[in-house]
Amino acid sequence: MNPGSVFFDEEFVFHDGETGEKLFVILGTVGTVSVMVKTTSQQHGRGTTFGCQPADRFHNFFLPPQSCYLRGTTWVCLNEFYELDSKRALQKRFDGKIKPVCDLEASLIRAIQDCSLISDDISAAHADIVRACLVS
Repeated sequence: MNPGSVFFDEEFVFHDGETGEKLFVILGTVGTVSVMVKTTSQQHGRGTTFGCQPADRFHNFFLPPQSCYLRGTTWVCLNEFYELDSKRALQKRFDGKIKPVCDLEASLIRAIQDCSLISDDISAAHADIVRACLVS
């Protein structure tokens, strides 16, 4: 899975064990492990200035309408990072549970990657994967 690929997952598994529908963005893939982050359309105290929002209560990257393929107001949540195993992702795609939505432009995903690397919530292992896949 390439950095900047956006997918819709019908059975996204959240950190609390709950499942639900969610858009997610791939930040990087090394070997069989992809680092991904979820998105939200709910503001919940997040800023509305395009770009990196590190001072918000929840670290995020704001994408206003018409800034990319995504039609609505979107916040890329950079306070929670998830791993996706390529075999599991492939199976979910075959089962129709994960569907590709779009690929973000290179400059946009690079800005999101850079923003993710300054998050207090990214682990060293996830940061290494993102750094290994920085888009030019």
